[in-house]
Amino acid sequence: MDRRYVIGLAVALVAIGIGLAAFTAPWSPQTTSPGLDETYPAGAGPDHINFSALEEDDMNVSHTPREYWDSYAVIYTAPPDRPLIEGDYYINSNTGEILADRWHNATVYRNGTTYAAVQPVDDIPNERQREELESDDSYVYHDATDAYYRYDPRYGQIAPTNIGRHPDLLDGYTWTATNRTTHHGVSVITYRVTGKRATAADDAPPLRNGTLSLGVEDGIVYAFDITFGRDGRTGRYTYDVRPASFPDHSWVDTARAVASENATESSAR
Repeated sequence: MDRRYVIGLAVALVAIGIGLAAFTAPWSPQTTSPGLDETYPAGAGPDHINFSALEEDDMNVSHTPREYWDSYAVIYTAPPDRPLIEGDYYINSNTGEILADRWHNATVYRNGTTYAAVQPVDDIPNERQREELESDDSYVYHDATDAYYRYDPRYGQIAPTNIGRHPDLLDGYTWTATNRTTHHGVSVITYRVTGKRATAADDAPPLRNGTLSLGVEDGIVYAFDITFGRDGRTGRYTYDVRPASFPDHSWVDTARAVASENATESSAR
């Protein structure tokens, strides 16, 4: 073969190689590819995830990640047409305190058996819901802050945070491990969606794309990013467990004081 053609072919191959590397770099993090002999959490493997089995050892996001971070957040997003009943969670690893966002800028607080809640009046969407709060004996209106408060030091035990109910979205699909990496310092296995399970509900929409990060040692889903497609429309959901500062919650002291004052007034009547 003419030397000029050999050189030209070599240059073309190098250019193609560079182009492919540039194209795939954003999609292929420099991590270790999982093998069949790698360790997986109970209920998972290189080509499957049994979400029910993952939950059998009581690992959950309200407790287990505390060993990694002093405080952390559980952040969840959904399409705009799917309003969130429950928003972000913040957990203090040292005290076990939990703050959670609710509809209409309400916030709830848990610490052991203590429960508190605050609902700013300005964020109540309609008169009907205000009337419901007004008639609820567990809430007290505080004129100075224009908000409704609830405080109960003997509320009872708390179940794992509802935001951790990821199987509702993920369990109807098949998943294949693609690599091993870290999620804010936690060893995780990255999975990508490969199809729909035969046992999935008939109305389960197809997943156009999706990935999730599964804790190697604890089997906790630390993140996912999935997009459903149905009737020409798409809906994206994301989920992320990550280190974050524990928010100011001085309003809890206000809730305690308001509840105590209300109890004193009630007993004096």
